[in-house]
This record gives sequence, C-alpha cells and structure tokens, in this order.
Amino acid sequence: MTIEECQKYLPKGWTELIQQDPLLKEIFDEHEYDLEMEAVPPFLIQELRGGNLDHLRPILALYGQPGLELLENLKAIDQTAQDTATITTPDGKTAYAGYFFTKYKGGPGVEELVQKHIQAMRKVYAEVFQEEPPVDEAVKIRMLSGKEGYDFRMKMHQEFCAGKFHPGDDIYEAMGDWIADMYCHENCAELDILGEALYHINNDYMLSHFLRWPLLKHEPMENPFQAYFELWKMGLSIYFPARDRVVLVD
Repeated sequence: MTIEECQKYLPKGWTELIQQDPLLKEIFDEHEYDLEMEAVPPFLIQELRGGNLDHLRPILALYGQPGLELLENLKAIDQTAQDTATITTPDGKTAYAGYFFTKYKGGPGVEELVQKHIQAMRKVYAEVFQEEPPVDEAVKIRMLSGKEGYDFRMKMHQEFCAGKFHPGDDIYEAMGDWIADMYCHENCAELDILGEALYHINNDYMLSHFLRWPLLKHEPMENPFQAYFELWKMGLSIYFPARDRVVLVD
C-alpha cells in the first residue's frame, strides 16, 4: 500500500503530515491490511517505540490538549517498557518484543494502588451504573509470580472460556460498554481510527480505556483507569477471582 491509497480512509490533514515525515510515510506505505477496516497500522505504536513517538505529535496536535495528553501517555508507556523492548535470540540476534510489557521490580505502594483501582471501579458502578459493585471495598491481596502466576492466568482463562465468569470479567465487560457509549470531544472522534493500535499495545482494553479517557466527554471525574495504569507500569496484572479477593501476577 502507499500513503496515497490510505488517504481516503484517513482523517483530514493526516496524509500531508505523514508525507512530510519519512518514518511515518515508510510505516504507512508498508501497511498491508484492509484499509477500509484498518487505515492505521495496528502495530503503529510498536513501529515508533524506542523514543520515536514524537513523530505523532503533529497529527495528535490537531486534536488540541486531549491529543497531546494521549501522546504523553504513549510516551510514558514507551519509557516504562524500554528495558523489555528487545530480546536476544538464541543465535545472538536482536529482536523487538511484539508487545509492550514491563517486569516487576518490587517496591512500595502496590496495595495502595490496588485499593485506588478498587475504589475507582466501585465509584463507576455506584455513581454511573447505579449498581452494586462486583468487588468488595475490603479485599485479600495475593501476589503470584513465575510458574504459579502462569498457571493462575491459564486457569482464569480456561474458566472464562468454559463460561465460569469472575468479578474481573464483569468489570472488564462493563467498562468496555461504558467507554464505547461515550462521545468524544469535538473532532476527537476521528482518533477512533487508532483503536486497534491502542489495543495492540498489550492486547489490553483496560489500558486502551486509560489512553482514550482524555478524548472523551464525561462527568467531572479523575481518570478511573489511572491506578490500573500505574499497576501495569509496575509490571503487574490484576485479577478479581472473587469479590473479596485480588490476585496480582507479575
């Protein structure tokens, strides 16, 4: 594909800015997906990792402060994941990781972030959905790592596939529906075209919700996904296997 072929599927002003940037032009020229479905390369953010996300500044600046806030959060992800960006293959070559992720290094503040995340989710359920939250305010927290953590992830996934749902699954689905129903600020709706690229950062819609929050119109409320983002930056995944239990996996 070429950027010229992408033009009719891209928001106004994007094509010219991409043509002016050799790196962006190369990325879009090599885009081989169905343009009508995905006019933006789904791995665009990966293509710009390692300090190159400022190439998106002219495009995101078209959307004012919300667009620039999105850029700063993307740069924070890139910076956080810089030590896991590359791996050395068995034959000694360097390869880039397919997704952004971080390694847990320990440190204080984990329980506080868990509580902030719980409080944020409970607040959305109580004030927006006007429903009983699926997770208690007071929970028992357990940390898993290594094989134990991997086995727990697999168990949760297998139970989900078998139709055995957990409070965390309810939260994940409810938050997705809530965000999908929101309207965007002014012309920020055009940035929906980045949806797949934001999701593919780590195949994580909760992370994507955090990034999209500045673009959305909503009642005055702090970003309810902020604590989730902070836990992600620490290298931790959070699960709610029961309403009174939280499991963190590194």
